Amino acid sequence: MGGVFINYRRHPARDAFAVALHERLASRFTSGNVFLDVTSINPGERYPNRLRRHLDRADVVIAIVHSEWVQDLRSGTDWVRWEIEHAFAEGKTIIPLLLAGARMPTAQELPRSIREFAHLQAVGDDLDALLDVIGDPLQRSTAVRQTPRRRWTGPLAITAAAVAFAAAALLVPDDVAIYASGFGTAVLIAVMISVGVVSLARKPINESERLVHDFDPTRYYLWVGVPGGIFLVALTVAVVFSSPVAPQLRPFLIFVTGLATLQLVFLVIRQYRAELDRERDWPARLPEPVRAAPVRRELERLRRKLATGDEQRIRWHVRHLENAADVLSRDANRGRWIWLVSDQPAALTLYAAWAAAIVGMTTTVALVVVLASVAAVTVEAAFRRQRWVRQTLADEVHAQAQRILDKL
Repeated sequence: MGGVFINYRRHPARDAFAVALHERLASRFTSGNVFLDVTSINPGERYPNRLRRHLDRADVVIAIVHSEWVQDLRSGTDWVRWEIEHAFAEGKTIIPLLLAGARMPTAQELPRSIREFAHLQAVGDDLDALLDVIGDPLQRSTAVRQTPRRRWTGPLAITAAAVAFAAAALLVPDDVAIYASGFGTAVLIAVMISVGVVSLARKPINESERLVHDFDPTRYYLWVGVPGGIFLVALTVAVVFSSPVAPQLRPFLIFVTGLATLQLVFLVIRQYRAELDRERDWPARLPEPVRAAPVRRELERLRRKLATGDEQRIRWHVRHLENAADVLSRDANRGRWIWLVSDQPAALTLYAAWAAAIVGMTTTVALVVVLASVAAVTVEAAFRRQRWVRQTLADEVHAQAQRILDKL
């Protein structure tokens, strides 16, 4: 979530002004959206961690400049300097606030890493004027960027297909090609059937997702992650001990499946920790480019948070989700090719290479027709599903947002 970060150097003559500035900003943006170390960090907490987290969340950094500000800048672990460097690196809005007797430094007086600071427009210590300059950082931070077009995906997929075709045609023996092409075609047909079933069952799947995302992170992973993990372990055991692979190769199969399982476990743990962080730092910005599943989770999180009564944060979250819903709605109206290259670059490249390798092993007209038909059905089913999911969720977000705002 956006907010204001107050950057200053502690001194008995300036601490009172910093606290007064914090109180004035907090009265407008709420205390949770304004960071000042002496009021925002509890005793016993590691201040470097809190500083970094709040600075990362902030949209506006107010740098309090006193008369000896340049002389007090130090090399090494100078937090005032580091905070400004980090703010520049992250593209945040930095507003120098000049105390009585202070002036803006020249670029030559500043360390090379923050010389850009000298070219920023400064304000005086009139807090009313400062509030007008800041405007509403929370309103600005609700913006959501459009999904970028990955124009390199098409050429990459064509190149991968050409390489796969040539490799299959030149390197695969004829006695292996017939079986390999049959297996490859079977895999593509299985993918087509899976995508088709998911597309046809999109409504009950959507209802199921709404149900599970209504859980908090702990209950979600308890009721969804644990059963999924048990199923994965059972599947691994079944694959290993019912495999036609020779017994001497089974240790290798166990190692590979175990490694894949461990990787999945770590992925779930990272996702769980990320969800806990989002609960703690609520409301937080959605990851970009925007996808339907995170928007669904945040919509359900917003419903749970209505009981907090924090109107400022609720309004911010509503605006942010409405902007995300607008992006989803625009994405739903894209054409098939734009959707493929923007949302599915890896899948498109892998699918093109896989199909080209099959054609390279057995270049028959009938097989080409079959593969083209399978690919067309797969793309159409996936395209229609994602379009329906995006538009349905966008409509739901706007409807829920209006109900929430009517209650505030």
